[in-house]
Amino acid sequence: MRARVVGVVALGLVPSMARAQAAGFGPIVLQLPASTRAIGFGNAYVGVREPEAVFYNPAQLGTRPGVSVSAERYGSVSTAGAVASTYVFGKFGFGLGAQMLDYRSSGPGYPDAAPNGEQLLTDGPFPASSLVASAALEMAYKGIRWGLTQKLAQDRVSDGRDGVWLTDVGAAKEVGPVTVGATVQNLGASPKMLGTSAELPTRGTIGVAAAGVPLGAMFDFAASGEVSVRRGGRVSPAGGVELGYVPIDGVTFAGLIGARLPEENGAAPITLGASFTFDRVSIDYGFEPYQGEGSGHRIGIRIR
Repeated sequence: MRARVVGVVALGLVPSMARAQAAGFGPIVLQLPASTRAIGFGNAYVGVREPEAVFYNPAQLGTRPGVSVSAERYGSVSTAGAVASTYVFGKFGFGLGAQMLDYRSSGPGYPDAAPNGEQLLTDGPFPASSLVASAALEMAYKGIRWGLTQKLAQDRVSDGRDGVWLTDVGAAKEVGPVTVGATVQNLGASPKMLGTSAELPTRGTIGVAAAGVPLGAMFDFAASGEVSVRRGGRVSPAGGVELGYVPIDGVTFAGLIGARLPEENGAAPITLGASFTFDRVSIDYGFEPYQGEGSGHRIGIRIR
């Protein structure tokens, strides 16, 4: 009798579990990398000092102001892009950024409008896009940098669309040779479209990063690592290292390798990257392997 009861309960849970797994998270662009160099670190970027901090940790806005632009192609179907600009005015750091994703959806509402992983490589009947615009502010107080980001995010499929206001908060501090950073991202109301809804990818992250560590006369080293906890309790560690070769002052060739516990279906745990820097300009490349056909290739430029 007890076995029959357990079996009935299990069968009853299967559909609800399937729906929960299929529901996905949206807007989808919030789950994708926003930086080419970050891909080489397994997308662990909460403690790194770059213009893309507007997407990863607003507490890092004032540490390295500049401009970055990048674009990524997922197979032959989807295209993502990001642009960020950060600058300093007195005691404050400011940042503006935008991310976009153009893809094909298999359905007009959620969960199809929030594809996961390998679905970005699959063609669908509905043209779709996912966008987010961000404005961020940073200041230091009692030896800790604090940051706040306000975002407007939207998924759109054919004539269906939804926009939500979201908030990120962050903190960062130098502890010896490393930077320790922490963020809580994507706080707000869940998106809705045509009577369907998706869960926000709300997450808390803590991480450390070190950069410019000399290894002899012509090499330097950088590393970044973090642990994120996403809504629902999923824990996702990630990290990577960068080895730079400096033949002359102001010129650097670098290779990166990262590892992560992927949040996207079909994404491989290993990522790769490369970078060339001349004075204040860097050209970056990032590679995200996916199972099956297609992978993610991203190219970007940073000006500091």
